[in-house]
Amino acid sequence: MHKYIKKRIVWSLLILSALVGVLIIRLAWVQLVLKDRNVPGAAYTMAQMAEIQSEREMVLDSGRGRLYDRSGKPLAGETVWTAAFFPQEERKGAADGPKLQRLATVLGVTYGELESRISGLKEPLLWPSAGSRKPLALTQDQAEQVEQLELGYVRALPFARRYDGAASGRQWLGYLSEMSPAAAKQSPTGLRVPLAGTAGLEKTLEPLLQGVGHTEVFAQVDARGNRLPGSELKVRTPGNPYYPLSVYTTIDKELQEGIEKLAVEAGMKEGAVVVLDSRSGDIEAMVSLPLYDPDHISPEGGEWNNRALQAAIPGSVFKIVTAAAALEAGLTSPEERFFCSGEFGRYHLSCPHGKQHGSLTLAQGFAVSCNTVFATLAERLSGAQLQASALALGLGRDIGWQAADTLGQPLLRPLAGEQPGRIFSTLVPDDAGARVQTAIGQRDVTMTPLQAANLVVTLLHGGEVRAPRILQRVAFRNGQTLQELPAHLAPASAGAISRGTSQALLSWMRLVVTEGTGKRLRSTQWPVAGKSGTAQTMVKGVPRNNQWFIGYGPADHPRYAVSVAVENVDPESEHTATRLFGQIFDLLSASSGA
Repeated sequence: MHKYIKKRIVWSLLILSALVGVLIIRLAWVQLVLKDRNVPGAAYTMAQMAEIQSEREMVLDSGRGRLYDRSGKPLAGETVWTAAFFPQEERKGAADGPKLQRLATVLGVTYGELESRISGLKEPLLWPSAGSRKPLALTQDQAEQVEQLELGYVRALPFARRYDGAASGRQWLGYLSEMSPAAAKQSPTGLRVPLAGTAGLEKTLEPLLQGVGHTEVFAQVDARGNRLPGSELKVRTPGNPYYPLSVYTTIDKELQEGIEKLAVEAGMKEGAVVVLDSRSGDIEAMVSLPLYDPDHISPEGGEWNNRALQAAIPGSVFKIVTAAAALEAGLTSPEERFFCSGEFGRYHLSCPHGKQHGSLTLAQGFAVSCNTVFATLAERLSGAQLQASALALGLGRDIGWQAADTLGQPLLRPLAGEQPGRIFSTLVPDDAGARVQTAIGQRDVTMTPLQAANLVVTLLHGGEVRAPRILQRVAFRNGQTLQELPAHLAPASAGAISRGTSQALLSWMRLVVTEGTGKRLRSTQWPVAGKSGTAQTMVKGVPRNNQWFIGYGPADHPRYAVSVAVENVDPESEHTATRLFGQIFDLLSASSGA
């Protein structure tokens, strides 16, 4: 029995020794061979992970590319100063009291609020702004005050915030959401919760904006999360001179914000405003309502939809197309006279409120938006002529700037999601009633506010259609240009309308303001010209109206083309679109110093 026990002990010791030997070999393998290999699912090696596990870090910059307006003002990715708190080595007790009192004043909180928030801190903290989880942005003076306190556990550091936390009408910018697990594995940033563009430019430019790594500040801590004595805060950066990229848009940030404010003050609930540079066709402002907050997206709310790119019924704005078609076909002249009794007599068509315009010329009929005049023209026109005129003016098709094989993309479409609108929902009809309803901008006709503003630019260029551009240049981090994105045209295969027809329509748009439906605009700082529109529609079985006003100014030397679309309003409400159009041009006049 004794011999048997001894034998079991020997075998146990041998097995134990073998296990220890295997463990030693495994540890040696890890220390000497595997330490420089990446941990599965992470961007770090084993040696780096061992070090990181004794660190507490905070990301200051995700490394995502920046978006700027035409003057270099930040639209997404602005760097601000903020207060960063870290785990402490040890509290100085009463010695820190006066400094914390001053710090609380800088942060706009009470001493008690500050003390309770940072007491026993185990993870780094970016001090949040009131009522938000977003870091509080400090002024340069406030940042200097934080640094002058010389508290070892709080620093004023630069932080790249993606958005400013305010609701805006920049739906073209888009928003970010968490990457799918599969996409996250391929992300070069190394962030635990990587974000990707989900709409707008953030999505369209995702391959350019995602960056190559993040910038973080970190501190060494012990197993209990306390700062190691004598350890300093350190910054870790990708160190790449080319990334993140900078994308420069054609947007004027101040103008964009000014129009957003005007639209809200005007009581506009749904709709869009587009401002184009009349010379280049570039988009200087594109405002969509309701406003949206890119940090708090409600998928079912739909606020993130860019209404400037969504087609809506235009009403009498479409009479520009009808007039162009009739003039181009030689079926009328500016001096032809018509007679309006208030009722057309067919198709249940009348002028608004049964107004009798009496005897009037085509130019006068355009100015007062007489349905009888345009119904008469529609009966002379074919459906094909109406459609060809619309296409020639940039309607019924995509007109946003795009380029093939650009910036690594087979087709770069910054305004992805743009709707083409339509003239007829089916084959071009021969029915006169259908043509009449189409000619006054009802029935199946839809256009986007972007198309409407570009229609004005097309007339100002004698029938030459430009492709509205929202991007102009992409640059490396060091300022070197990666690629210029020049403007280009968007001609229709059916051809263009003549310069003579364009000039006639522009002069009639001025007549709208001096003698017609836009007379309330005669008091604007700049002389303006345009065309009004009111379209009947239905929303959940309730009659509603779309109000439009599109035009240009100053009338004698045009600089801007503007479209205003106020959607789904009470049919009895005032024409907000016309009033807002005038306010926008007064804003443009003031910002231009004229």
